[in-house]
Amino acid sequence: MDYYPSGCGVFGILRKGNSPPVKGDLVLKAIRRARHRGSKLGAGFAVFRLGESSGVYVLKAFHEDEDKVRRMLEDNGLTVLSVTRESQLGDLCSCVIEVASKEAVEVKKAIRNVNELLWYRREGRIYSAGSGINVFKGVGYPEDVASQYNVESHKGDMWLAHTRQPTNSPGYLPYWSHPFSSFNVAIIHNGDVSSFGANVEFLLSRGWRGFVGTDSEVMAFLFEELVNEGLSVEEAVRVMTNPSTRFSDQELQHYKGARLDGPFTAIIGYTSGDDLYLIAMADRSKFRPVVVGEDEDYYYAASEEAQIRELSPNARVWTLRPGSYMIASLKRGILSLGRPEEEVRSFSPPPVFSVGEFDIDARGMDYWNLNRAILETLKVKDRVRVVNVNGTRFIGNNLPRHGIKGKIIEIYGVAGNSTANLNDGNIFHIHGNVQDDCGDTMHSGEIVVEGDARDVLGQTLQGGRIVVRGNAGNRVGIQMREYRDRRPYLVIGGIVDDYLGEYMAGGVILVLNSRGVKEPVGNFVGTGMVGGRIYVRGQVPLSRVGLQPPRDQTVRFLKALLLEGFIGQGEFETLRDRPYLEVMDKLEGEAKRYAKKLFEEKVGIPAVEYRELTEEELKELSEPLRSLPTEYWELLKEKFTVVSARRR
Repeated sequence: MDYYPSGCGVFGILRKGNSPPVKGDLVLKAIRRARHRGSKLGAGFAVFRLGESSGVYVLKAFHEDEDKVRRMLEDNGLTVLSVTRESQLGDLCSCVIEVASKEAVEVKKAIRNVNELLWYRREGRIYSAGSGINVFKGVGYPEDVASQYNVESHKGDMWLAHTRQPTNSPGYLPYWSHPFSSFNVAIIHNGDVSSFGANVEFLLSRGWRGFVGTDSEVMAFLFEELVNEGLSVEEAVRVMTNPSTRFSDQELQHYKGARLDGPFTAIIGYTSGDDLYLIAMADRSKFRPVVVGEDEDYYYAASEEAQIRELSPNARVWTLRPGSYMIASLKRGILSLGRPEEEVRSFSPPPVFSVGEFDIDARGMDYWNLNRAILETLKVKDRVRVVNVNGTRFIGNNLPRHGIKGKIIEIYGVAGNSTANLNDGNIFHIHGNVQDDCGDTMHSGEIVVEGDARDVLGQTLQGGRIVVRGNAGNRVGIQMREYRDRRPYLVIGGIVDDYLGEYMAGGVILVLNSRGVKEPVGNFVGTGMVGGRIYVRGQVPLSRVGLQPPRDQTVRFLKALLLEGFIGQGEFETLRDRPYLEVMDKLEGEAKRYAKKLFEEKVGIPAVEYRELTEEELKELSEPLRSLPTEYWELLKEKFTVVSARRR
């Protein structure tokens, strides 16, 4: 009952300058917290140690005959100092090869040549190389691979760890397990890269050959190639992250073949020889989860907050904006937070509470046994108090099936993915944060989150209310709906990211931005909505509402209107630099009719107002705030951006 994979799990940790090295057993502990995300078809680790290269490089290869690998490297001009069999993985062995060379470029060239020949014959693979990197990977769960290589005994300045759920490449041999490594680079990845073909063509044009056929490896090669071409670490990451075309520039166009597209989270480890870098990247739609954080000693990146809390209960944790990245350096600290500093400060601090009496201690319990314990308690009590929750998924999802209603479930800690899904008439009070997909398809009842909520909060919410005191993530309130008098309410006390209220068909979303952040919502607010209302305190730029035509298309359309005589030259000059929604407000007659036919009738761009709330709205919106302090209620007196479905 514990096999419920949901996509790969990733974890990265980098020590700060004066902090102690990281032990392998801690890294294993963190990735095991996300064991459910993977399967027995692959896992791996990469450890980095900072140190000056002395002309000796460590290579690792999978092959049946290590002597053949030795000869091939020597044929390519390298001096092989030693070959050691490290581990046996079926017919393959993992061998460690020390080589000497005066120039790193000679080692890189030799590795590429050897790998091209090895993979052409499907004989083996050099899978790790560099002056301060060691990769351990194989087939199995993280603990299986750790046992094969005795990972717990290693220490390092930086680690990556991965548990794999294969999608587009096999899982029966270790070649396809993560991390994928290039020279002094390692990468772990969750998701798919739809730009794979273009990325391979980019690398082929630079002389790369012998790919194993997975997008994750290509990402490692891309990073090395961009750095080799002279880009800084941040420039290389910016190109690969591929910001939305509305933010494109010449640099991105020059390296368009190296830009990534598709749903992905990637964590990269890199040693430049004199520094170490931990990099976490989110795709521009943020279709895969990633959280980052830091404490006094370390920087973190992970698929789920619970992985970070497993090692550091008091770490400061936040999320990346869609299409952004976090870069942390051993010597230089954080170079990029992944969002503005004021937004990072707005995320909720670690929960601090004194529970007193409790009913269930969730430490060490899987979701099946925890849910059974909650159910049995609620059969005899109206309230259950659960402590030491850290990432346990599906909490309370069995209650509707057993007809449990009118009960209170108090959760202390970090509630895991899919908490309170299908809730029908119960109150979930989460004293802390909640991970992705909370309150999915909720029918009635209430969910109160004292901290932050992550992505896909309240998906298809159709009754009751969800109240989050802190921030929420990406795609909040998508596909909300209402039927007759069943109107759901979703209240966010802080800020949210992109696609708020996407495909919304009913209900009310209220974003209070209680800490006064400059940009309380991301892009594409109300995209495709056909019903319901969204209230955001403060004025939201019109460019952030709906899925509007790109600026260049709007300008071309205005030129067409000018040529056809529907607008004059002066009107064209006035409108050409305005966002589409503002253009639509100014157009009249045939010009507006053509615009609606070309854009609005296909996409469904919502209507926008900026105003004070009516007395009726104040009365309606005060009710969902009853679980929040009175200072939140006072915010209703200010002006709001009101987004609703545009009348056809």
